[in-house]
Amino acid sequence: MSAGLANPSYVLTAARNADHPAERLKISVTVPSDSVTLCALAGEVDHYTAEVFRRRLIGSLGTAAPLVVVDLSKVTFFGVAGLHVLVDARSMLAETRRRMRLVTGPRCVDRLLELAGDLARFETMSNLADAVLDAA
Repeated sequence: MSAGLANPSYVLTAARNADHPAERLKISVTVPSDSVTLCALAGEVDHYTAEVFRRRLIGSLGTAAPLVVVDLSKVTFFGVAGLHVLVDARSMLAETRRRMRLVTGPRCVDRLLELAGDLARFETMSNLADAVLDAA
């Protein structure tokens, strides 16, 4: 008999952990050069995970380089809450004359940016290499 069937509390704990924002969205913030701060996401950006995204991205802006690249190429769901985080971060960067560039690709990201119209007019790139190398 499997551990989950023998121990119902294990099944409930595993289910709760799968719903925990840290399990549904992975975020990495690095500084690959003096001119670029990179925030890479993998997973779902929705109402439940957006606050984790906000804390990590906005938290990194105080010491961010002139260009902040947000890599959304491994995002599997991107909701309006995630768009709000990007808009807020872009506003904060603009106050200090810094820029944000998005790496897009997944249909869920591109479609939301398209539907948001002028609100979501971000500088976008189709791949990370171009976004980072063209930082000058």
